[in-house]
Amino acid sequence: MLDPKKDLAPLGGAFSSNGLAQMSWNMQRQASREVERVQARALVAETQEQGRAFIANTALQNVGALTALEQHLITVAPLGESRYRHIVDAYAMGAASAIARW
Repeated sequence: MLDPKKDLAPLGGAFSSNGLAQMSWNMQRQASREVERVQARALVAETQEQGRAFIANTALQNVGALTALEQHLITVAPLGESRYRHIVDAYAMGAASAIARW
């Protein structure tokens, strides 16, 4: 993790390690804890986004594979076309819903 005493530098340079050093020890400790909380929330948010991207990538690959299979089955057994489409569409909608809920 970042060292709040060294790395506390918001946009615009309103705070610096010098400003933190001028605070009382209790204020420094409180500020450091808050910085750590913010960093932890940022790490959790990043992990959630990476998870959502992984699920989306998997869903896209699956939809592509299912669509190719659907197309093949339509040529082999055309009477099942509406069923194939319905199954692939249902999968795609379920995957999209899962990604949106993530």
